[in-house]
Amino acid sequence: MNIQQNPFEERWPDLQDIFTASGAEGLVSFIHDREESLERRALFLMSSQRISRGQNITRNLDDVVMTSRAAIDEFFQQSQSEQDPEQSRLRLEGANILSYNLAADLAPCWVDDDETREPRHHEEGIRCATDCLQWREQLEKGSVALSMAWWALGVHQAGLGKWHNSCESFQGALETAMEDAKDNATPELAGPESSFSVNIATGWLEFAKWRSGDASSYDRFLEVMSAFSLQLDRQDEGREEALAGIQQLEIAAQRLPKKEISS
Repeated sequence: MNIQQNPFEERWPDLQDIFTASGAEGLVSFIHDREESLERRALFLMSSQRISRGQNITRNLDDVVMTSRAAIDEFFQQSQSEQDPEQSRLRLEGANILSYNLAADLAPCWVDDDETREPRHHEEGIRCATDCLQWREQLEKGSVALSMAWWALGVHQAGLGKWHNSCESFQGALETAMEDAKDNATPELAGPESSFSVNIATGWLEFAKWRSGDASSYDRFLEVMSAFSLQLDRQDEGREEALAGIQQLEIAAQRLPKKEISS
């Protein structure tokens, strides 16, 4: 899935011109018309990655959704039509990765990304995360991958103000993170010695419970923030993960609905 390995790399300037002239819809239509399945796959992958990053182009979240959704659907459809089991699995792996990346891109908790998330963006994020949960089970991706998918589902439910639903999803994220911790003989409860997966799932769960009306969860939320703060003194990748965890939760507190929103 590395963009440097894309066999159609030299085609990007042409795709960029199409995107500039005709928008995401025109670009998707152009790629759909390619006859070779490898070419469609490669062009959709490259376009979704570059547009997601806003690489030398002006784009918005709707452009990201349109190109990424087309890429996901292409990979998934090819996985269903592919006769070779290994190739089918690889296509489904691609759909899974692209789907998670889109769900993460649409999450409203990133530094330097303050574009407004509309309900349609969260609904797309929920679709992506739900697909990831199914595909990661099918692909036997393991506990951490499932925890990430549960996290994505919870974040977008929270974005719609569905805090009670998000609590269930973040509980799923925590339970699968704890399974991984148990397998690796690391702490299963949040703390400065715990994994990022356990701490971030716990932080979001307590945050969601707090927004759902459980005032006692606020103290437990602060305990997770304290654990992340202590990890900032580390000299390994745990420091960057801790910083990302703090930023996620602080930004979420600023941007997400303050209480449950009824349908």
